[in-house]
Amino acid sequence: MTVVIQKEIPSILIITALLCILCVVAGKKIKAADPYEKPKGLVFGALYLIEWVDGMVKEVMGAKSVKNMGPYIGTLVLYLAVANLSGLFGFNTPTMNLSVTIALAFITWVLIQRASIKSAGVGGYLHGLIEPFPFMVAGNIISKFTPLISMSMRLFGNILSGSILMSLVYTATNIVSNLLIGKLVQFNIVGVVLAPVLHAYFDVFSGLIQMYIFISLTMALVANELGEE
Repeated sequence: MTVVIQKEIPSILIITALLCILCVVAGKKIKAADPYEKPKGLVFGALYLIEWVDGMVKEVMGAKSVKNMGPYIGTLVLYLAVANLSGLFGFNTPTMNLSVTIALAFITWVLIQRASIKSAGVGGYLHGLIEPFPFMVAGNIISKFTPLISMSMRLFGNILSGSILMSLVYTATNIVSNLLIGKLVQFNIVGVVLAPVLHAYFDVFSGLIQMYIFISLTMALVANELGEE
């Protein structure tokens, strides 16, 4: 039997390991930092990220949710930003693997269901499946899984489509370059000019936008189930 390893697996392992090391190092530096001195370097970056994330969670979900949701949202910000931008450095982008986006969306989905049960109770949660009429139970159950499907497919589809478009651009510009300077010199002169602009959009802008959309949906959907606290 042949075992096929998906091409994104090495990138997933490397990026996850690097982020774990970064978090451990940042944690130690923060603990060792002098609270009376102005933070700088890695400590400044970590504190700025924490403050930014906590501010977003507080604004969308309320101050009570910062303690529980802040670490998860911060983890999503860090992982998705690095993963979505990793293609610029020769990695196979982890979020081009549907297993990764489903795993992230599943965690969010669990938090949504937990918030719903916390707000309505187990009885109220189950009763909601037969509202407003019992015959709608199938549709209500399916609707519970909508966030899991939509969030995972949205992230996966947008990152994958950007990668496919860039591959098509490189192929097209290589053909045009061959027509302009001939096949004797194998150099994609058109791609060199055009690719940086498109990478700035499809990798940097789109990657960060998809990260922001994912965390925004996570906070909004969980907050919607929690209601007013």
